[in-house]
Amino acid sequence: MSQETLEKIIAQQATTIQNLTDEIKLLREQVAYLTQKRYGKSSEQMSLNGQTSLFDEPEAQDDGERPRRHRSDYYL
Repeated sequence: MSQETLEKIIAQQATTIQNLTDEIKLLREQVAYLTQKRYGKSSEQMSLNGQTSLFDEPEAQDDGERPRRHRSDYYL
């Protein structure tokens, strides 16, 4: 092979290497973004002082059943 042919092959390989390097960089950025989105902190809002109340209870869901009565609900 001539010197010119070898230089063309080297130039093509350098271009291919650069293109693959760019693609790997893009794929790594996508993996990092999707990993953060999937496993990162959620968007739940914290109170202003950064603490949650111990007594914040979620509202009961209406499942069609009557609410249970506690002993203190009855009159004697």
